Amino acid sequence: PDVISFIGSTKEGRLIGEVAGRAVKKTMLELGGNNALVILDDADVDYAVRAAAFGRFLHSGQICMSVNRIIVDQSIADEFTEKFVKLVKTLKVGDPSLEDTLIGPLISEDEAERVVEWAGKAQEEGAQVLLEGRRDGALVYPYIIKGSNETWTAKKEVFGPVANIIVAQDEADALRIANDTPAGLSGSVHSASRERAFHFAKGWKTGMVHINDQSVNDEPGIAFGGEKASGIGRFGREITLDEVTTYQWVSEQTEQRDYPL
Repeated sequence: PDVISFIGSTKEGRLIGEVAGRAVKKTMLELGGNNALVILDDADVDYAVRAAAFGRFLHSGQICMSVNRIIVDQSIADEFTEKFVKLVKTLKVGDPSLEDTLIGPLISEDEAERVVEWAGKAQEEGAQVLLEGRRDGALVYPYIIKGSNETWTAKKEVFGPVANIIVAQDEADALRIANDTPAGLSGSVHSASRERAFHFAKGWKTGMVHINDQSVNDEPGIAFGGEKASGIGRFGREITLDEVTTYQWVSEQTEQRDYPL
C-alpha cells in the first residue's frame, strides 16, 4: 500500500510506524489519548459538572476522546466535586438499548475486571475514592477518584467509567497538568472569558480543544487527530483525501528548449 491508516492504541501504532518507516510508507495514525477537561476559576460550575459527567461516562468511557482527567481550580474544587459526585450517583447503569442509560457494559468481562483493578491500584497508591463502583459481569458502576496527575488511573487511558479529579493551584498549574502526559488527542477548557480560554488552548499541546464543552466531538470536515503520542496526520473529508492522494508533476515542452550547452 502507498498509505497505511490505523486507529487504535499507541502501542500498536508505534509498531506499525516502525514497519512503515522501514518500507518508506506514509502513515495516518490516530492513537490513544489521556484527555482532560479543565475548569478555570471563572467557569460556570453547574454547567462544567454536566459536561464532565457526559464526557467521562458516555459509552462507559470507551471513546478515544473521552474525558480521562478533570482538572479543576482549587477555588472551586470543593463545589465542583460535591456537585459532580451527586450527579454521577444518579446516572443509570445497565441496558444501553434503553434511552436513559448512559453507562452500559464494557466490551468484555476481562476489560471490566481490568478497570476495577486499576481503580483499586489508584486507591492503594493513596488516591481518595469519592465514589466506589463495582463490577457486575461486563458492567462497571462509576468510580470517582481524587488524586494527582501521577495517580495510576490519571496516567493511563482507562477506557472505562472512572473519573479522575485533579486540583490545580491556578491557571498556569492547570495548563502544566494538562500537558503533563505523553498523549495529546482532545480536551476542553471551561471559562467565562473567551479570550482566556483561547489563550489556554494555544498553550495546550493537543490536537483538539473544545471551549466550554467536553472532549467528545467530531465533525466530517474538521481536522481530527492528535499531537505527541496520540498520532500522526489528520482525518476528515478533504484532509483525508489529500492524505491519500499522490501528486505527480507531468510537464510537456511544446517547442524545443535552448539548453546552455
